[in-house]
Amino acid sequence: MLIVNNEQAYNNNQLFRYIPKKFRRALYFIEMDGLEEIRLRQGLPVMLYYTEGQFFLSPKGHLQTTAENALTAVKQDIQEGLELISGSSIYAVEHELRKGYITISGGHRVGICGTAVETEQGIGTIKDISGLNYRISRECVGISDKLMDGIMRGGEVLNTLIISPPQCGKTTLLRDIVRNISNRGRKVSLVDERSELAAMSNGYQGYDLGMSCDVLEGALKSEGMLLMLRSMSPEVVVTDELGDVRDIAAVAKIIHSGVSVISTVHCRNREELLKRPDMQKLASYFDCFITLSRRNGVGTVEEVYCAL
Repeated sequence: MLIVNNEQAYNNNQLFRYIPKKFRRALYFIEMDGLEEIRLRQGLPVMLYYTEGQFFLSPKGHLQTTAENALTAVKQDIQEGLELISGSSIYAVEHELRKGYITISGGHRVGICGTAVETEQGIGTIKDISGLNYRISRECVGISDKLMDGIMRGGEVLNTLIISPPQCGKTTLLRDIVRNISNRGRKVSLVDERSELAAMSNGYQGYDLGMSCDVLEGALKSEGMLLMLRSMSPEVVVTDELGDVRDIAAVAKIIHSGVSVISTVHCRNREELLKRPDMQKLASYFDCFITLSRRNGVGTVEEVYCAL
């Protein structure tokens, strides 16, 4: 791989300050283009996942296909990483820990695994953290341009659902759809539960969401969507990863109020979605379905189906 303007990439990428110091110097030399994940597993070599495959990291910052002499994460590295992503206060991020991830500046999400502590309400927290997965968030301006004729008909925004398995680019595509609709003069209310769509920092949007987008960060999707409906008079409500029965009820209320909804769901394709009893009702509220895969790279559009 060629190293292209890594100094600028390093300085501008907010991700590195949340990674243990032991690995930062080596990461300085890597190619950022195409990097999707950095995984630290206690007692195992650090692994970097790119669009084209997975690699180990050498102490000098070289990517290698074998684990020989690769940098290895130990318990202290995992603990340091957890302190960095939690701001040295694990109690401040307990709510996120229950979900298995913490969102950091720049919209990057750090997945966490270890020992789950069960309560009567479900997983209460995760202890004895054994692994951290830094998932890289990116902005790809223009990737939704060719889809807008399907999403907007006669000036109206269709209720649109993006369908894909994990890591197929649905969040990145959703973000660019928001930009496109917002710049076309539609009032968009974005409910960013995981703080990765807008990457807000001190009240400023970290990504280009257009001129007419209002963001509610950190709220539960179901509650946040209804709050924005009441308070911001939106024409379009957008959120990521529907699935909870409360989400479905909120979507129904918004659409019945005459407001469009655009969102995403985890599934392989539309046919499989319609076979799931829990998803059939959700699907009934949408007019346009966009299916993504990784067949020809992240964000491959497999199907655009519009019922109207």
